[in-house]
Amino acid sequence: MPLTPAGVTARTAVLDTVERPEPGDWTQTCTADEIAAQVPLAGGKPYPLAVKANISVRGLRRSAGCELLDVRPEEADAPVVALLRRSGAVVVGMANMHELAFGITSQNASYGAVRLPGRPGYLAGGSSGGSAAVVARGHAEVALGTDTGGSISIPASLCGVAGFRPSTGRWPSAGIVGLSWTRDTPGLFARSVRRLAEIDLTMLGGTMDPDQDFPRPRIGVPAELFRELHPATRAAIEPALDALADTVELVPVKLADIWELTRAAAMPIVCWEARRLLGDVAARALGMDPEQAFARLVADVRSPDVRQILEAELESPVSPDAYAIAQRQTDQARASYAELLRKHALDALAFPTTPAPAPSADCDGTVEHLGSRVDAFEVYTRNTTPGAMLGAPMVTFPLATPEAGLPVGLTIQGARFDDRRALRLAEGMAGTLSNTVAKPLD
Repeated sequence: MPLTPAGVTARTAVLDTVERPEPGDWTQTCTADEIAAQVPLAGGKPYPLAVKANISVRGLRRSAGCELLDVRPEEADAPVVALLRRSGAVVVGMANMHELAFGITSQNASYGAVRLPGRPGYLAGGSSGGSAAVVARGHAEVALGTDTGGSISIPASLCGVAGFRPSTGRWPSAGIVGLSWTRDTPGLFARSVRRLAEIDLTMLGGTMDPDQDFPRPRIGVPAELFRELHPATRAAIEPALDALADTVELVPVKLADIWELTRAAAMPIVCWEARRLLGDVAARALGMDPEQAFARLVADVRSPDVRQILEAELESPVSPDAYAIAQRQTDQARASYAELLRKHALDALAFPTTPAPAPSADCDGTVEHLGSRVDAFEVYTRNTTPGAMLGAPMVTFPLATPEAGLPVGLTIQGARFDDRRALRLAEGMAGTLSNTVAKPLD
């Protein structure tokens, strides 16, 4: 389906869609007629929405970035898309992603790599890289993504936009090609935290006055998430914390057992659950038994890093006992996190979203970091995996960086299901930091 320029019309009042799509940003785009035919369900002010390619949109193909699954248009919207339509969303296309959401670069062997907007020598991050990139380019006001271990937070940080990962289970996850019922959630990208908060309020209802004052918040600063930072990241983070100290109380904390428990449980949880979720999706697409369909899917995956993970699970599956242990570790970590917030009377945690800015476009699965060649996945998920395992809300927004520098993000992580407070805190901090100047690099 080719991309056709669509002007503002009386039927949609949607901003023009992109005239020249960037290679790798999209897997499918809507024509002007298809955009004009959409009517926001609740009559809200229309705005253009890009949807990550693993989420069902009626009439569009849900490939999940995998050619084997790119077979037919979906018959119905995923519930989260239906909720966004109620808030005025008009879908303009399906955004590219890391194949099957199993990676953090959005280098997709079938649909192309998603590049950092304005800096084609770097990658946009993932797995929701296309969603973050189209918002950063201005090709969509808002974009829908999914997050298993940082797939919204990471590309939001690397692309310099705002990203919201709701608490797992707070937004509906049906109609999505996912990896983990324990970890997955849909979420949003926008140009500001306030816009994220407005949409969340419209979707789920309730009340929230973004201008309402509340007592000086106590924000935890976890030691484990400030280790081994790239100089550019540190140069953005340090003046941000200095500026925040005037309006919030920064409390040094250590994650201790939370850190160890979440890291130990992360892969057993996702491998056990992904095998079953992907097997079911492939079975429906191929008309096969789920186990046979999973094996066929693994054989057909084109991105080498994704195939390597899935082949390992196929050949040496996570055992029921190992999965049970990981479930207990996850429960223990969530209880310990709630106790950490209670013990220190914390409203949220704050930390650099990723230890380093965007990886170069020639990333081969490893990156140069602080003088060593290290695994890219390990580096870029280090700070976001704990929160995803905890099912906690995470709000990311860009910090001040030098004009020629790459974007750096700060993440505010709140208590599980206290998403509105996390959004309010992040909006307030982003406002405080709007005039912050980045520290010069040594």
